[in-house]
Amino acid sequence: MNLRWTSVAWSVVYLLLLLSFATHFSFITIFVLLLPGVILYATLSVRAFAFHIAIVWIAAALLLSNPVIILLAVFFMVPALVMGHLYKTRASALKVVVMGTGTLLLEFLLAFLAVTVIYDFNLASSIEETLNTMMSLMQNMADNELIASDLVWSPEMAQQLSSLAARMTPFTMIMCSFLLAAVTHLIARPTLNSLGHSVRSFPPLRDWRLPRALIWYYLATVLIMLFGSAAVMDSFVGTVLLNLSPLLNFLFMIQAASFFFFLAYQKKWNPAIPVLLIIAMLFIPPLKIVGILDIAMPLREMITRSRR
Repeated sequence: MNLRWTSVAWSVVYLLLLLSFATHFSFITIFVLLLPGVILYATLSVRAFAFHIAIVWIAAALLLSNPVIILLAVFFMVPALVMGHLYKTRASALKVVVMGTGTLLLEFLLAFLAVTVIYDFNLASSIEETLNTMMSLMQNMADNELIASDLVWSPEMAQQLSSLAARMTPFTMIMCSFLLAAVTHLIARPTLNSLGHSVRSFPPLRDWRLPRALIWYYLATVLIMLFGSAAVMDSFVGTVLLNLSPLLNFLFMIQAASFFFFLAYQKKWNPAIPVLLIIAMLFIPPLKIVGILDIAMPLREMITRSRR
């Protein structure tokens, strides 16, 4: 009985999340849109799950009369099924997040390809048009002395920024996919555990160790970006490097955060210290070198050896 009412409650939550896409709250609720589907699939039989989802989709279609919302629901239900199935099979937390991220990324790529082919969509031109519109509005505000008037803008700057943003679309898709999957796991794991479903967690952050091969990827990326010709940087290789560089920097920041917690654990520091160091790293990006050194050198072994 308790599980049945819990399923009804999550179905209501799912319906409210879908309805929120008709409001300005959608940019917040999208981060938890996978969650109800994951919880329902992991706790119900396939038949019961399909019944709950069908009722929610029918209700959303009747209340909103907007087929786009249903398409959106179908889009996000696919990774929810993948993650929910993995929770059912007691897969590792890493596999759940990686598979969820990969499924979302594949869907984003397919959707982007479909929009580009069917509607002849040009992302760079769209971004350039948006930037020009925004800057025209700001320039008008500056002319009316509503904001500072020392704005420097030109069509060339808009073209350069739009081209850069378009070329970094893969990185944006990867980070969005990862963020959605990670937030879903962060909430789904304790929720499922509270419902009596055992879900495996990540090891403590202080124990995370990323592959040493990342150092070689980073070194190759830096060397090519420093010494590569303009033709190389404007080619497909340049686009790959343009996306790989921030992705590697993000991974090194994660490794640095892991080392901060490891050091605090070994030295028995106040738990707030590694948190403050991570916040400082967000404003001082060069601190990521700690993560690079942690991967490349046996820093942890040196610390534990010195305690003996």
